[in-house]
Amino acid sequence: MGKILILLVTLTFLSCSDREKGVDHHQEKEQVEAFQKSILATKKAYAFDIYSDYNEAYALAKAKNKSVFILFTTEYCRWCIKLKEITLKDPELGRRLQEEFVVLFLDRDRSTYPTKYKVRGVPAVYLTDKNEELFTSMVGYHKNPEDYIKWFDYIKIETSEL
Repeated sequence: MGKILILLVTLTFLSCSDREKGVDHHQEKEQVEAFQKSILATKKAYAFDIYSDYNEAYALAKAKNKSVFILFTTEYCRWCIKLKEITLKDPELGRRLQEEFVVLFLDRDRSTYPTKYKVRGVPAVYLTDKNEELFTSMVGYHKNPEDYIKWFDYIKIETSEL
């Protein structure tokens, strides 16, 4: 039900924007649908839940009092694919992501998100609190899942001191 709602909202947004610019809405719609299908297929491969809608992820983060793990990728980024296919499938990393975060996968070029995220390189991971306040970010491919686990531990220590 939620996935259908996301698709309807996305399609409504696309049909209402950029008319005067001559944007090919059919092609844009196909790209968004392809990204959403890839997210749905991806969700089945991980030990954690994945969201692809920024507003939905933050509403859930507030409801569950969790931080947000945002992964920015692009369609043809080979390092993004390696991160998704190797690192994020680690059981311990997956457990930590499920327990501590709302996980949000966004396409840097196609997804809708606030401009405060100035994503230049991908893959890029941003860790924020439930109120969208940035803790820290990391750009690039890190193969070792332990790098992320240590990073999470460090953030916990730093934020508990605030």
